[in-house]
Amino acid sequence: MSRIAIARAFVLAGGVCTLGLLSGVQVARTAVAAGNSDPYESIDTLANALHHIQAHYLSKVSTTDLMYGAIDGMMGVLDAHSRFMDPDELQANEVRTEGVYSGIGVELQQRMDSITVVRTVPESPADGVLIPGDVIASIDGAAIETIDDASDALKGAPDTTVSVQFLRLGSERVATLVRTRVRDKTVRVTPLKRGWALAEISRFQRNTAMDLRRGLEAAAPAQGVIIDLRGNGGGLLDEAIDVVNLFADRGLIVQTRGRGGTVLERHDASPESPYRHLSVVLLVDTGSASASEIVAGSLRALVDARLVGTETFGKWSVQRVYVFEDKSALKLTVAEYEIADRAHESSGLKPDVHIPLPTAHDAIVARVEARLTGDQEALDWLVGITDAESNHAVDLPLGPLEDRLTQDPQLAAAWTTALANH
Repeated sequence: MSRIAIARAFVLAGGVCTLGLLSGVQVARTAVAAGNSDPYESIDTLANALHHIQAHYLSKVSTTDLMYGAIDGMMGVLDAHSRFMDPDELQANEVRTEGVYSGIGVELQQRMDSITVVRTVPESPADGVLIPGDVIASIDGAAIETIDDASDALKGAPDTTVSVQFLRLGSERVATLVRTRVRDKTVRVTPLKRGWALAEISRFQRNTAMDLRRGLEAAAPAQGVIIDLRGNGGGLLDEAIDVVNLFADRGLIVQTRGRGGTVLERHDASPESPYRHLSVVLLVDTGSASASEIVAGSLRALVDARLVGTETFGKWSVQRVYVFEDKSALKLTVAEYEIADRAHESSGLKPDVHIPLPTAHDAIVARVEARLTGDQEALDWLVGITDAESNHAVDLPLGPLEDRLTQDPQLAAAWTTALANH
């Protein structure tokens, strides 16, 4: 019996007494007595702590909250990617995985002190009403300070309305939208010139590979595709494998090794890849992790794809979700990935064309320099007051594709690489 199985026995219809906890420990001990070893001995300490908290703590705390806290504490001695999820967190995780929820179909991002629209879901209530770059000011009259506040306020039952106050180029606007069931599409494919297309994938969720295939069918590139995986923290392994299978027709995509180095799964490319004739360039950065790194590394190894941008995150571990009866869950690291491109070792993938983004500080200085062109004295003064202080990378531009091809240095470099090398 696992420790988690014992923990499950503690939580009964929203409450449990200390006596029940101690009884559970005794049952576990009886089960292992024959082995002359008691792996659950330390649970006595947990039972005693629970007893003293319930008997003497200043305020009353529910047993469920205490047990959730205990499990969450156990996660602290594991790796950074293993975590405990309460029922609300599990539901949010399932929304990210399945991509189906009730809302208006908008993706937001914290940019400086503003909650900014970065993407709308095609054919959703927000599509055509909100555009990338809009800043959310309030929702239903309530000021919005965090992404979580905005997400909670925008979601709701289908056919209910929500009023969104936002800023567009400094002008205040209001839109009243009707919530509906939204299937998020994490893929956007846009035709480029000279037989190329740009495919932007924000994460790997259910149907990502199918959405990419449909997008490529519509764009019909004859030469190649630039796949933008910047900021894509991963998602479903199966979807990453299916994306690679669109382009690679032979070789190892990924295999996983569990405890003791045992190979748990192996996935090789299918010979029936519909886009094996296309050249591939991938945009990556430090936000590209896990499934994104599998796609990027495998395509570089199997179809000679080129990576442009900055080094990826370097997350080579596999997590599995174990759901309990009360709808809480453990997200637990159970294996490690191996791909054909073994250059990552324990770090991220290094790009073939390294193009760092300018920092926000650099971007501001560049704009001021442009305004001071021709005034050498003012330019010298600017150099004197702007030392090379560290800063975060500038946010990616959100405008039309034709503007981003010149304003986004990494995308511009990927386009140049595509034309020069393929």
